[in-house]
Amino acid sequence: MLRQLLSAMTLTFVLASQAFASGPAPSEAQLKRGKLLFTQCQACHQVKAGAPAMMGPNLAGVMGRKAASAPGFNYSPALKKSNVTWDAATLDKWLHRPSELVPGNTMAFAGIARPEDRAALIAWLAAETAAPKQAAARK
Repeated sequence: MLRQLLSAMTLTFVLASQAFASGPAPSEAQLKRGKLLFTQCQACHQVKAGAPAMMGPNLAGVMGRKAASAPGFNYSPALKKSNVTWDAATLDKWLHRPSELVPGNTMAFAGIARPEDRAALIAWLAAETAAPKQAAARK
């Protein structure tokens, strides 16, 4: 029960703090933490538009994108059938435990247990992968 409450509170915080939301932008400390956390992801993923897919798909423009739709990557049948659209709430579930959100997916990642770490990573990912026009408006 406490874990669900914490997850719900974290999700509320994430949704309120996203750069594309009407609430305040993520703090500098949160973005710094998210960037640090992404180092464990960069062995498989890139975030710069136009960069090739690696072991995982390029995450540029991931927010609002339908899962398994980035060009140049061979997705698992489970993810192709998932009907998932990436937003803060879905990414929170994915980053917590990918195999729980989409059973049968092939991402070799156990998940991030701490809700505040997932929130920081999602905030950084949203800011880092936003369309150039949106990113320029935040600076």
